[in-house]
Amino acid sequence: MEKIAKKISGLFVDVVYAEAVKSPVRILPATFLMLCLLGGILLYFPFSGKMSFIDALFTSVSGVCVTGLSVSDISTELTILGQFILMLLIQVGGLGIMSISSIIFLILGKKMSVTYEKTAKSMFEAESKEEIKDSLYLIFKYTFLLEFIGFFILFLRFSYLQKDWIFGFRHSIFLAVSAFCNAGFALFSDNLIPYNTDFIIILTVSFLIIFGGIAPVIAITLPKFLKGEKLPPVAKIVFITTITLLVIGTAGFLISEYNGALVDLHFAHKVLNSFFNSVSARTAGFSSVDLSSLHCGSYMTLIGLMIIGGSPGGTAGGVKTTTFAVLFITCYNLFSGKKNVVRNREISYETIYKAISLIIVYLLVLGTSIIILATTQSPAHVKLAFEAVSAMGTVGLSMGITPHLDTFGKLVIIMTMFLGRVLPAMIIYYLNSNKKEMYLSYPSAKISLT
Repeated sequence: MEKIAKKISGLFVDVVYAEAVKSPVRILPATFLMLCLLGGILLYFPFSGKMSFIDALFTSVSGVCVTGLSVSDISTELTILGQFILMLLIQVGGLGIMSISSIIFLILGKKMSVTYEKTAKSMFEAESKEEIKDSLYLIFKYTFLLEFIGFFILFLRFSYLQKDWIFGFRHSIFLAVSAFCNAGFALFSDNLIPYNTDFIIILTVSFLIIFGGIAPVIAITLPKFLKGEKLPPVAKIVFITTITLLVIGTAGFLISEYNGALVDLHFAHKVLNSFFNSVSARTAGFSSVDLSSLHCGSYMTLIGLMIIGGSPGGTAGGVKTTTFAVLFITCYNLFSGKKNVVRNREISYETIYKAISLIIVYLLVLGTSIIILATTQSPAHVKLAFEAVSAMGTVGLSMGITPHLDTFGKLVIIMTMFLGRVLPAMIIYYLNSNKKEMYLSYPSAKISLT
């Protein structure tokens, strides 16, 4: 069995990376694309359920890109085996193709190409192959430990509520993986709406989402942050930005929906659901209220949170908290006349240029997707825009129009989900590998901005 596993793994490495390793920018999209296609084929087979190929591909891409948008009810249209396949796609997509493939290289003892090793070092912020191993160990240990803790809590709760441990096991393991990987899939037709007053379930899922959206290397410094100890600038930026967005999102949703979607809930449950939707909008995609009944202010709040997303190195999508924080700090310091410094460290112009470039490209792709959908699809434009933002941010929140898109509309969302997952990393990899030394200086151009 071990020999067979090694042969299959070796074939995966040889086939997938034969061309991709020639360029770091190609590795991520090539492997994600292959996994999406493989998942679509597996979900299309009768043993997985009854889906058309386009719907199976849509579900596969949504799982691999840890989005959560769905054109069908996976609780009824997928068999238990199909749900298990989807869970594996979510897990692999959440961990990241680079992590999985690096593990295979190391297990098989295969020598990484210079290009691939350089890319891996850049991704894991490592200086050597040993540090890559240490980073991978941390990622897998952190992931499976937190998923197990979440699964155990949810298993006890669901088993108690349903008086059925098989139900508890099946739903808990799927939900724990989906929540930690920020995927947004649940084996309930109404997502988590039936449990929106259950503090244990909602808070467990919330914290799985939060810890999944933060890189392991950042998350392990959390105790130091709570004690007020000195942290690296990036860790402090991630924690402060995350907490700020959670507070603003919770307050905004509570105020906007106090007499709206939350009107029938007690105050404690209103706060609970406001917090949960603030957490979920940052790329998880679970819903505890009917999104089709939200006020415009709530939509704007959720759209803003979806675009920002989670933190680099985690399972979340979006432009990332650090990108948003760098631009906010730069803007604040510019208006206040201060040097662009955070924790006695100056933010380099190179970092600022990368942040600006990432956001511009991200918004251009998002805008193109919205325009195409608005031109070709019949639902209201605001709903199409919300759906596109959700897909691009790999969030999964939906106003219920996804199943009503035609084949072309589904293909547009598929491409948007795919680009939302791989584009930010591709841009950063490209900018890092395309640095050129400039020896000439030129006179400054005077360009009026008003």
